[in-house]
Amino acid sequence: MAPTGGALARLWRLLAYGKPYWPWIALTVLASLLYAGGLTGRAYLLRPLLDGIVLPSAEASSLTEAIEGADLETPPEQLEAQRAALEARVEESWRFVMWAVVLLVCAMPPLRFARDYAREWVMTRLLVDLQLELSGKLLRLPLGRHQAERRGDYVARMLNDTAIANRTQGLVFGDAVQHVMQVLAAIGVMFWMNWRLALVALGAAPPIGMVLGVFGGRVRRAAGARQRQVTEVVQRVVQVLAGIKVIKAFRAERLEQAALSRELARYFRRSLRVVRNRVLSRMLVELVSQVGFLAVVLVGVFMVLREQWSLSVGQLSAFLFIAAMSYRPMNSLSRLYNSVQDALPAAERVFQVVDTDEEQVDHPDAVTLERVVDGIRFRDVHFSYGRERVLAGVDLEIHAGEVVALVGRTGSGKTTLTDLLLRFHEPQRGTIELDGVDIRRIRRDSLRELVAIVTQEPFLFDGTLLQNLRYGRPDASFEEIREAARAANADAFIQELPEGYGTAVGDLGVRLSGGQRQRVTIARAILRDPQVLIFDEATSALDSKSERLVQEAIWNLMKGRSVLLIAHRLATVKAAGRIAVLEGGRIAAIGTHDELMERDGLYRELAELQFDEGDGKPA
Repeated sequence: MAPTGGALARLWRLLAYGKPYWPWIALTVLASLLYAGGLTGRAYLLRPLLDGIVLPSAEASSLTEAIEGADLETPPEQLEAQRAALEARVEESWRFVMWAVVLLVCAMPPLRFARDYAREWVMTRLLVDLQLELSGKLLRLPLGRHQAERRGDYVARMLNDTAIANRTQGLVFGDAVQHVMQVLAAIGVMFWMNWRLALVALGAAPPIGMVLGVFGGRVRRAAGARQRQVTEVVQRVVQVLAGIKVIKAFRAERLEQAALSRELARYFRRSLRVVRNRVLSRMLVELVSQVGFLAVVLVGVFMVLREQWSLSVGQLSAFLFIAAMSYRPMNSLSRLYNSVQDALPAAERVFQVVDTDEEQVDHPDAVTLERVVDGIRFRDVHFSYGRERVLAGVDLEIHAGEVVALVGRTGSGKTTLTDLLLRFHEPQRGTIELDGVDIRRIRRDSLRELVAIVTQEPFLFDGTLLQNLRYGRPDASFEEIREAARAANADAFIQELPEGYGTAVGDLGVRLSGGQRQRVTIARAILRDPQVLIFDEATSALDSKSERLVQEAIWNLMKGRSVLLIAHRLATVKAAGRIAVLEGGRIAAIGTHDELMERDGLYRELAELQFDEGDGKPA
């Protein structure tokens, strides 16, 4: 999968998912700004408390003692006026502080609620959107892409990577907004109070930026390696769950546990690289911040003692308090920056899937076919998987209502031919036609509506039998479903189940036998009422009794339809109207069973391996 741009481009793209929800994001920003202003205002109250209440009160007390004392150098009337002015100043400052405190106490809790609720609403919505887009993309990817990738990789991207990418959105729209607003409010107030001291306080910003620049790249690279290792862990777990029966049969529990332990150990080591760089970055940012704050303290005290820069004790105290408040969110922003760098590789892995080419869109003048009147024709069809040539000029015609069997050695391309008919892949040369129309000129939905496939591995979803039968035709009535089940020899065993058609089949249908699962899939195909049927080794994994029941169901389903029948067991294909032998990527021979048995060739060779020459019974 190709890269999806630089770190900044990926971050911007990730944040763009919030565009439809800008009112909620605006509410988050506004509430964060007001709340940050409240925090800064709360710190600023230290100045009127000291300069307007505490220090004037102490000075007024000194004047009272002086008035009551003897040997006054200043007239009592003048001292009394000074004391009255100080008391008025204290009273005015006290009223200001009290109203400010009441306002902050009443406003800040609702502001925090609005900020947190809006942020969580946006984050939850964005996670759902991200997972919906990724899951939709997975459904639209070509079959070849699914066959090329591992399940564990897609599971890791769907669950783990989307969650981490969403965490980045949360950091930016949530914590980053709050901390940035808090820093901006603090810087604005510091410059308003004393711009010279504010410049001293901001001297720590360039070194902090350098530290983040150096360690941010390290964190991003280490996080990329960690996310790739997550795929390995998930893939191992998926394999264990899929193969648990084999694992237990071979007593390989310890072997699998050891393998999983190795993968988890690698994940641990790669996670530690991320942690190490994040912690080092945090330590250096903390060091620079502390040095910067110490510089502000020393410079501020020096200027107060020298009565320069118009600094009072209260002003310096409030300034230091606000500066301390600004350094804390600045440190948090540095951690958030590293967290974003940590999460961007996960976003890249999500975008790699989102940007993968989908199935080719229908041609602008694509047509819709309601039924197959003439039949199917393969004309000089070529196809390769990479350098491996599979089909090298297949020519085959299947008339409407005809049953054609396809036989050949394992790996000869039989299943590939059916995949091409369903447009899971496109021919690299040649054409496939329905009623003389190139299937690439037929709407894909229309084509697949006409065709049904029953495979060797019957697939059922984790639900009830009724839900599985209705899968291809949700509007089918219960009577139509029962009729299809009867035709597939499935209704009898379904009626014997405790809950009948409401029986849960379990994951992949594990609560049913192989023959029962296969008959359910055939009933599902019958309910679709397709024009073209493909049977791909539909009975090869069954015992004799189940095979007989399934074959009866197959013949019921074949009536009046064009059928392409693939089977290794030649007893299954003997009754086909024609049998095509696929060899060397081409149709080497075609005819009835008797005609092909009279010739020397692959079909006769395969038949002689399976049957006794004299009685035609399995050897």
